[in-house]
Amino acid sequence: MDLETQSILFFDGNCGLCSRSVNFLRRRDHEAKLRFAPLQGSTAGALLPAELRTDLNTVVYKRAESRELYIKSDAALLALIDSGSACRIPARLAHVLPRGMRNWLYDCIANNRHRLFKKKTCPLPTEEAGQRFLP
Repeated sequence: MDLETQSILFFDGNCGLCSRSVNFLRRRDHEAKLRFAPLQGSTAGALLPAELRTDLNTVVYKRAESRELYIKSDAALLALIDSGSACRIPARLAHVLPRGMRNWLYDCIANNRHRLFKKKTCPLPTEEAGQRFLP
């Protein structure tokens, strides 16, 4: 599998909210277009610059066939749009809001996620779903 041709969402692997969000997105991505990798993992080490790997408050999205990296609200919304699920419609609507406004809300949630979501991890995915997770 060539990582350059994959759409990959990078997330904090030690965050309960991040794990829940990834599982939410994975369940809605019926065509299995998206892959998922922790910011702390070897896939992130190979594809992301150090400043993005160490900022665990920031989700990062790499679209298939693209070298551009999207962060924060852009990353979350574009991953929802690319999933092809019904969630793409409200995500497209939210994406037209000013980035500063979207990222302000994103930062408010990200900065409080450990306090609001105490559980650090979610149950391991099934073997089939696990194939979509990269190291």
